[in-house]
Amino acid sequence: WSKLATATAAFGHGFAVQPLQGASVVAGLLNGGLLMTPTLLKRDQATAEALAKRIIKRETSDKMRYLFRLNVEDGTATKADVIGYRVGGKTGTAEKVIHGRYNADKSLCSFIGAFPMDKPKYLLLLMLDEPQALPETYGFKTAGWNAVPTAAKVIERVAPVLGVRPEFTAADLEKLAKQAKS
Repeated sequence: WSKLATATAAFGHGFAVQPLQGASVVAGLLNGGLLMTPTLLKRDQATAEALAKRIIKRETSDKMRYLFRLNVEDGTATKADVIGYRVGGKTGTAEKVIHGRYNADKSLCSFIGAFPMDKPKYLLLLMLDEPQALPETYGFKTAGWNAVPTAAKVIERVAPVLGVRPEFTAADLEKLAKQAKS
C-alpha cells in the first residue's frame, strides 16, 4: 500500500473490494472465524469447513458478532432492528470518485448484515448507488437512512421464506406493544 492509502484506509479512502469479496470476509468474521470460498455449487458444512481458512480466533468472531449487533441496537444501523431476528450489521457511506476526486454530492451507500446474530446463518449485502435525500430521511442520504431500512424490509420479507423463525425477547415484546399502540 502507498503511504496515502495507509493513512486514509481507516476511514475508507484509498481502497476498494468487490462486493462478493467483502461479503465473504464479513461472513468469515461472523461465522466463528473461517473464510470460506464462495460457490454456487451445493456442498455440506463439513466439506466447506475442510476447505476454509481460519482468519480470526473464535473468540474474536464472538466479539465481532457482539459489535455488529450493538451497531443495530444503538449505532448507525438502528433501522435494521427487525424484531425477532436479532440482526447485526455495519453501514457504509462512500463518496464516489468522479474525474479522480472524491465528490461529496455522489455516494454509494451500503449495509452488510447477518442474522440471527447468536449463530448467523444468512448474510445480506445491500448497496444503493447515489441515493437521494428525501423528506422522510430528514434530508440525509447516508446508509443509515436509506440502505439500512431497505435491508430491514428485505430481511423482514425473506427470513420467514428461508424458514428462520422469529424469537422474541422481552425487549422485542415491549417494542411490539409500543408499535401496536401507535
